[in-house]
Amino acid sequence: MADDAAGILITGGALGCEVDKITRRARTVHSVNNPVLLRAYFERITPATLKRLQAKLQAAKMLANGSMPEHRLLKDSGWATMWQARFAPLRIGQGFLIVPPWQRERDPDRIGLVIRPGQAFGTGHHPSTSGTLSALEELCKNRHIAHGLDVGTGSGILAIAMAKLGVAEVTAIDSDMAAVANAKENAGLNRVRARIHFSTTPLGSLRGRFGLIAANILSSTLIRMAPDLKERLRHQGYLVLAGTLQREAESVAAAYLPELTHIGARNHGAWTTLIFRK
Repeated sequence: MADDAAGILITGGALGCEVDKITRRARTVHSVNNPVLLRAYFERITPATLKRLQAKLQAAKMLANGSMPEHRLLKDSGWATMWQARFAPLRIGQGFLIVPPWQRERDPDRIGLVIRPGQAFGTGHHPSTSGTLSALEELCKNRHIAHGLDVGTGSGILAIAMAKLGVAEVTAIDSDMAAVANAKENAGLNRVRARIHFSTTPLGSLRGRFGLIAANILSSTLIRMAPDLKERLRHQGYLVLAGTLQREAESVAAAYLPELTHIGARNHGAWTTLIFRK
């Protein structure tokens, strides 16, 4: 009955439930063949709610004879935010400093990228993201780029980097609405929201051409998207592809040749960032 009882408690507002074996002494007291102890965790619960839930469990004959719920207050020791310690400030390339919003570290010699980790990919820690950021930094140096495109924006980190590197207008697309929401929040934290257009528009439905395109996606998707990415890149524009393992780089590059010129590659552990020009 534990699962059914947990269902009643969760419907009543419990965050979750935990089942534990009951002591030998309690078995004797409650006269139940296989009793279990069920712990339900609430963010908060009133005496009236506790009484109502107890009545429901009793009516369903789920409580052992003589059993009464015990109400204990638990102090949060910080476990809910301990994961934040993993996201320390991160320096990438010659000029980026990635910080989560709860960190105050700043470096006047680096461009700060404030990224709140969410469900979307892209905190800068993965080699494919750091490799793309380094490539963007190099390509934007001493160049005026009017329009940039970030395909599969995830957290929005690449689109935000383009905007902070001086790209006048940036378009960022992703098929995942949760990713777009996370990216918009991060763009707001970096005060570049007005310069980035986020959407779930498919790549094949975009109009116009871009002087700089970044796509940090799986290699199979990069190969499938090759015709559309080549079409969206303007003459003399730059394309940065990441999310590719070194052993996959040749097959990915082949999908973009000979229409584009392969001008560089950056290896980061097992991962490769490919750079092309049209």
